[in-house]
Amino acid sequence: MNQIIDNIKLLRFPFSVFLLPITLMSLVFIQPVFGLNLILVLVIWHVLVYPSSNGYNSYHDQDTGPIGALENPPLATRSLLTISNWMDITAIGLSFLINWKFALLVGLYILSSRAYSNRKIRLKKYPVIGFLVVFVFQGIWIFCSNVVGLSSMELFNSKGIIPYALASSFFIATIYPLTQIYQHEADKKDNVKTLSMLLGIKGTFLLSGFMFFCASTLLFISNYQMHKIYQFWLFLVVLAPSTLYFLFWMIKSLKDLREVNFKNTMKMLILSSILTNLYFIIILINP
Repeated sequence: MNQIIDNIKLLRFPFSVFLLPITLMSLVFIQPVFGLNLILVLVIWHVLVYPSSNGYNSYHDQDTGPIGALENPPLATRSLLTISNWMDITAIGLSFLINWKFALLVGLYILSSRAYSNRKIRLKKYPVIGFLVVFVFQGIWIFCSNVVGLSSMELFNSKGIIPYALASSFFIATIYPLTQIYQHEADKKDNVKTLSMLLGIKGTFLLSGFMFFCASTLLFISNYQMHKIYQFWLFLVVLAPSTLYFLFWMIKSLKDLREVNFKNTMKMLILSSILTNLYFIIILINP
């Protein structure tokens, strides 16, 4: 029973909430009818693929310190790898119920995620390559996959969708460096050189802020092209608390490096994900 509980912890299901905004962004344009395919897409990504990736990463990392959404991770055993494998197989199988193109994109995402974590390949140990893998596959790749699964590529002829899709990757790039900012020592011991280590604490904050600026600019361009500029101003209002917290945390951290820790990072991630999800839900309800 304890091992089952430990495995569930290491799958880190709550972490899927941090990636939900990308799915919601795609749904803003897809405007899907509620039905089996939509439920399948949500289950495939947020119940199977993302948690499986977390488990696979934990098995290869063997973390002893805080990791995303888990302050005291238990020991990852072989059973976790087995569960992760079966979750991925199930995800691909369910994807074929939608269409083969979506299944192919889900399969390629899983391969990229495994190449990122696997000890023999370990893309995560290369700062730029690791960043680009996450930038592409957790952002625009998910956006495009959902379009393929729930609509068609013709949707990309819609006004404003290209900058919107690109913005999804920049939103991921805003958060990703911050998930590494408190792990420099642990990553160094694991022979992993993250982009945050390369840039340093100040550089990580500056990169994250710049990525958010790029995402916001793309969102503005998209809303302008769609003649829905009011949605951009709503975005600034809804995201204001997380933006202010980011600035407050950055200023405190540059004065005292002890502020760069797991708890403050989780506060930033939770606040930003809740507000970003809230914004896109509002847009979905009132397009």
